Amino acid sequence: MLRHVPTEPLVVRDRASRYARLVWLAGAIVAVLGVASSDDRAEAYLLLDSGALDYIVPASEAIRWSADVWGPGRTLVWEIEDGPDWELLLGGVEDFVPIVEEALAVWSAIETADISWRLAGVVEPSAEHPRWPDARSAVSFQGTDFHSLWGAELWWRRNKATDTWEITECNVGLPRFLVERLEDGVFTDDDLRRYVVSFLVAEVGRCLGLGSSSPLPGSQILRTTPSGDDRGWRATEIWRWSVMAEGFGTRLTSDDRIGASLLRPRGGWLPRTGSLAGRLESDGRPARYVHVYALRLVEGRLRDPVGAFANADGEFLIEGLAPGDYVLWAHPLRGYWEHSLLLMAGAMTDVKDAILAQPIRLKAGQISRVVTIPMRGGRE
Repeated sequence: MLRHVPTEPLVVRDRASRYARLVWLAGAIVAVLGVASSDDRAEAYLLLDSGALDYIVPASEAIRWSADVWGPGRTLVWEIEDGPDWELLLGGVEDFVPIVEEALAVWSAIETADISWRLAGVVEPSAEHPRWPDARSAVSFQGTDFHSLWGAELWWRRNKATDTWEITECNVGLPRFLVERLEDGVFTDDDLRRYVVSFLVAEVGRCLGLGSSSPLPGSQILRTTPSGDDRGWRATEIWRWSVMAEGFGTRLTSDDRIGASLLRPRGGWLPRTGSLAGRLESDGRPARYVHVYALRLVEGRLRDPVGAFANADGEFLIEGLAPGDYVLWAHPLRGYWEHSLLLMAGAMTDVKDAILAQPIRLKAGQISRVVTIPMRGGRE
């Protein structure tokens, strides 16, 4: 979601006493921490660029679905691939039809996004219908195969006319440990249903072209593996053992909805939004790949966090925000597995959280640029 954005100084007139500002700042910190621990936790998206590389880009440069496969205003048809292992879960593959439909409907319900998904039903794999790549999107389960697909896997091809990459299909595999959880009594049948819906909601979100990474357990990021000159695939690496401890959820955050809408905007939505841009630094150096969250200030409360990453130059761009007043909160990456790509790229982690407590007024159709936000060292 980020690009090189030149920043301009923002003149802030201090109309309150120093004491009042300190009180406000303390309240902001408490409010931010409260939001971070609520159900509306934000994740900062890594949009995938049209060159099929994993680095931070604005939405305008993100990789998208081929118009031939899933163009604007069209419906993407999904299938469930049959197989003998489905009998190990519930009563069989037919029991998962409403579960998959429920997960797809969560994303189709975003009012600001052009997402229409439909489940066609269960199909039998055959020589004429190979598993992938076949320009079809499907949910599968090979629970007895140690090397089976687990999570979302996107296939793309290069459009030689435009010299860009385009997504052509997405396949989602359920994790094989589901059988073990049932056999060990960790999951009841109801737990299984709720977990699968939650899992599918997260993974079909990756199928939109979103790759997320959050500071909280249970996140996933996208890794890239090229395959030939004109076709490639991209699979998620999943670390969600904490799902069972934290419960199962299907509620999309503001970050989810905005990320999906930036990739597939419904007509008339984008012009009604604005963006926040700025720069992070520590001791005169760019704060590389630090989380930046924009929290909307409504009636004295901070809500609806929407996140992005600062890029290699410490500059950030948070897009798709509704007009209003926002507070910015920046904090470093906190988990190795959740952020391994950015850490290998030199993400700055030895800095403390920083909050720009002075609200920033955002207007539709504009990029509001803020002053450079300093981050102090000291985190171990």
